[in-house]
Amino acid sequence: MILPVLVLLVLAVWDDFALAQQSLRMPRIGVLQFERHQRLTFMQGLRELGYIERQNIAIEYRNANGKTQLLSDLAAELIRDEVSVIVANGPNAIKAAMKVTQAIPIIMVGAGDPVVRGLVKGLSVPGGNVTGLSSSGRGTYGKQLELLKDTFPSLARVAILNPRTTKVFLKEYQYAAKALGIEIQSIDVYRSEQLDNGFARIKEMHPDAFITMREVLTVHHAKQIVEFALQNRLPSMYENTHFVEEGGLMSYGVNDTVSWHRAAVFVDKVLKGANPATLPIEPPQLEFAINLRTANKLSVKIPPEILLEANEVIK
Repeated sequence: MILPVLVLLVLAVWDDFALAQQSLRMPRIGVLQFERHQRLTFMQGLRELGYIERQNIAIEYRNANGKTQLLSDLAAELIRDEVSVIVANGPNAIKAAMKVTQAIPIIMVGAGDPVVRGLVKGLSVPGGNVTGLSSSGRGTYGKQLELLKDTFPSLARVAILNPRTTKVFLKEYQYAAKALGIEIQSIDVYRSEQLDNGFARIKEMHPDAFITMREVLTVHHAKQIVEFALQNRLPSMYENTHFVEEGGLMSYGVNDTVSWHRAAVFVDKVLKGANPATLPIEPPQLEFAINLRTANKLSVKIPPEILLEANEVIK
């Protein structure tokens, strides 16, 4: 009786050892500052390319959950875990990864304009260990104002909830606003505790609509921002469908689902030996979403021609 039990124990230990050895030999993908709602999209993209987690790849996830000060330590953890490639989401995560390695390939998602932000030397030839996807579409901000004006012809004043320290994007808004006869005002909010004051300033301004710029802060507080718009019966425009799914009225910006799907393609390329220094940055795919349930709550009628422009309509 003792011998069969010992044999089973030895086999179990051997299986665990073999599994551990196999895991060490697999390519390890580090994902920094992951957006949880895009996890399935990223995994689907990998599966389509033949990668199955725990079978032929290992994935290490690190999420700062909105606490950007943790990103450097999390990036360093990925280096200690000997990852083969890092997928970094957002400018802060990308910069944190760049600080800890100049050798391991870094795939960008949600980078904004990577050249303006100093993440790469150029779009066609990045020139370092960073490549991936831009999330800056030329004309995006102006198009947001155009869509609001076409939906609400009497639109005259727009508040912009701005969590970004850079003001480069404001020039595009200002140019479009002048052409459309709209007055805009940037309400700067850089920390969670500043949100209430930002909301108060927007109410004092009495805008006809407001736009929310997308950063870690605003994504983290998406529900609170959307509820503020509903409570004050303010038509709202966002950069991302996540806000519309939370109850925002409209969004126009980068299609995150496509970006995460394409990130898997970049991972595949670098794992097969592609040099990130010469792997061109891809432009984003843009999308326009409308939440008709929110429109009904606001007693807003979306013109048929605007509905036809939308890629996604939530009914």
